Amino acid sequence: MMQTVVSQITFAFAAGIILNFMPCVLPVMPFKVQALLRETTGTTRSRALAAAALLAGSLAFFVVLGAVTAGFGLMWGQQFQHPWFRLLLSLFLFAAAIATFTGWSWRLPQFVYRAPMSRHLGAFFTGALAGVLSTPCSGPFLGSVLAFTATRSALESMVIFSAIGSGLAFPYVVLLLWPGLLARLSFPSGLAVNFKMVLGFVLLAAGLFFIQGVLPPILRQTGWMALVLGIGVWLVFRFTPGSRVGLRPVLILVLAIVVATGFRYAPLDGGDAGIPWQAYSDHRLAQSVGQPVLVEFTADWCINCKALERTTFKDKRLLDIIGAVGVIPLQVDLTQVDEQRRELFDRFGGRAIPYIVVIDRQGQLVQRFTGMVGAETLVDIFKSMDG
Repeated sequence: MMQTVVSQITFAFAAGIILNFMPCVLPVMPFKVQALLRETTGTTRSRALAAAALLAGSLAFFVVLGAVTAGFGLMWGQQFQHPWFRLLLSLFLFAAAIATFTGWSWRLPQFVYRAPMSRHLGAFFTGALAGVLSTPCSGPFLGSVLAFTATRSALESMVIFSAIGSGLAFPYVVLLLWPGLLARLSFPSGLAVNFKMVLGFVLLAAGLFFIQGVLPPILRQTGWMALVLGIGVWLVFRFTPGSRVGLRPVLILVLAIVVATGFRYAPLDGGDAGIPWQAYSDHRLAQSVGQPVLVEFTADWCINCKALERTTFKDKRLLDIIGAVGVIPLQVDLTQVDEQRRELFDRFGGRAIPYIVVIDRQGQLVQRFTGMVGAETLVDIFKSMDG
């Protein structure tokens, strides 16, 4: 049994590392990059303390998450089902974007700055925030690790969740402790300013993404249009030298027309192309016996789910095989708190989303995927059911 726990800790650590490359962690990238850049000229001791602070922040979040998950049986990322949580997170990301653009910084009470390690509070909160923003999505190994923790004690769950947090922080700890790698992150002043602007726009996009579920469609569309237009205006000013200042109003007008037209004819949902999902019900599943079934558990706040919608689920090969084999595509929306859907998620063995389940013609579950899955994989599975 101990060997099993150790192997799950190893898988959890690997899952944490892989989470760094998932789309959901993109919003925290500006904070991590800024934490690293602050240490490019620091001493070995300073870098080591920053690495310890970042790791401590990640562990602090995941230890608490492991305890709460074990105690209350929470779903991975369940806090995102609450609109108030997404709203607060969006407001924080918007404030961080403004701070990035303007150079403004939050000032805490003075006693905080007199405390030990106060210089590295930013690294600590960056580690914790990375943990928060990693929970709307999943990746390889994570599903099996979470399923294992559901059967273990609170202490074992906390240890395994700590391994996830350690893996998530690991690449940045290595960068902080390896001076040669960290030194390569320094930029010429001009490039640094541009990079800072890009990070600010990433934060704005993340804030919009998490708040869009609580906005009416017109405001959601307007928000994304304003962001795209803002990026375009910045690029116009960036690439028109002083001798061509007169071109700027014209270019901005053309840009506004193009953006408005683009959003008018290419809506945010990408149109109707893609898998023709039906809302899941036990009745529909019972009626589908004799046909393969594809079930997706998704949510509006899940960035990886949106990535799947725009890649795998729009792949022509997958759409063709679904039509040829007669696959019934059913979708379960976990955006909001819903006990019946949560029970359904548990019944299918889900622990994190996106979660994909494939059921054969006899109604037997033959394959399930936690996280991203390629179209080719699903195509091969459905081909084996053909005929």
